[in-house]
Amino acid sequence: MFSKKLIVFSACLLLVSGAASTADAKKNGGGHGGGSGYGGGGYSGSVGPQGNGNLQQWWQELPDDERQMLRDRYEIFQGLPEEQQDRLRRRWQDYRQLPPEERREMHKKYNRWRQMAPEERERMRGTFRKYQQLPEEQRRQLRQELHELRDLPPGQQERRREELHRRYFPEG
Repeated sequence: MFSKKLIVFSACLLLVSGAASTADAKKNGGGHGGGSGYGGGGYSGSVGPQGNGNLQQWWQELPDDERQMLRDRYEIFQGLPEEQQDRLRRRWQDYRQLPPEERREMHKKYNRWRQMAPEERERMRGTFRKYQQLPEEQRRQLRQELHELRDLPPGQQERRREELHRRYFPEG
């Protein structure tokens, strides 16, 4: 689940970077300068935003404050170590290859995450850190038990989820 959120975040960063560089290049009277449309950095993806009129139109129609916010995110991306940028680029490519239904599901989960209170997010991060420390067999078992929750009514789901949390993470 965490990696899917990272994919969505990286997808947004790369989309913004392409839109920002394309729009800025057009505004400044230049072309793409032989680049890939992702602001340099050696990205060699075969499909970029250049030539994508819908993306350019979308960028032009954004309010100035939103464009600036997206440019700021791109600057954050540019400040990351090259290894991390490459990992985000690969994840973005993986995301682009997902079927539409899986993308919608990721967006749904991402939006649910965004709407959580900061304390709830931190609690979930802590649980995830504990989950990562479990032995592989326990992680597999927990995933299976969580998957089985889908067949239960909502009230039973919550009770069972709490039981699982106490069993797998007793000190929390």
